[in-house]
Amino acid sequence: MKLTVLGCHGPFPAPGGACSGYLIQAGEVSLALELGGGSLSNLRRVMPGVEVDGILLSHLHSDHMSDMLVLRYAMPQIKSGGADIKIPMTVVAPETPETEYRMLASSGMFEMVAAKHGLKLRFGDVAVTLYGASHTVETYSFDVEYQGKRIFYTGDTGMHPDLVNNCRGADILLADTCFLNAEKPGEKAYHLTAGEAGQIAREAGVGQLICTHIWGDRGDTSQMLSEAREHFANSLIAEEMHEYHV
Repeated sequence: MKLTVLGCHGPFPAPGGACSGYLIQAGEVSLALELGGGSLSNLRRVMPGVEVDGILLSHLHSDHMSDMLVLRYAMPQIKSGGADIKIPMTVVAPETPETEYRMLASSGMFEMVAAKHGLKLRFGDVAVTLYGASHTVETYSFDVEYQGKRIFYTGDTGMHPDLVNNCRGADILLADTCFLNAEKPGEKAYHLTAGEAGQIAREAGVGQLICTHIWGDRGDTSQMLSEAREHFANSLIAEEMHEYHV
């Protein structure tokens, strides 16, 4: 499997950067994972015709899905240009908040699949399993498996009792890592710290930790990387347009 980071910032982008967006390619299957602001442009750098088999949205906050509202306008024009873009395109997303869900469902461009905890889907030879996350709105983590290799994406989430077990043994843990430990806003937070991401990676026995959803004004991420590596040596900070392979 190949993971390409299309955007790694939240809740707003760094100058010249993009919000959450990822492309997973496995065999003949391509899946977009999130499509936050700026990530559609980067997706088209890799795949001009946006010929993905589906789009997985962990939740409907704008920094994870705002480019979906642009994509709905682009799809007919991309199709008319000869690209084999799928219309309607399969989109897996929570049904709440209802306003955002209705904007997607009413466009005619997307075949909506309601996200639910424990839902299992197949896209060709790729299996996707959804797990509930702990965030301010209905949110899901995604476990993407192909030929025994797994990429686990946390989505936006704070710590919760099932997180370690859900991602146990994954080859790549792509983790929401918004804070340093010292920045955590209280015991109950809705994003992970770098230290918590490192602890999860160690306890779950994953192969590699990639920290993402980096605050748009953070700038230097060296302290974040050091904090994650205190707990898990094979930790990285996500880089836009960088490819990771498993």
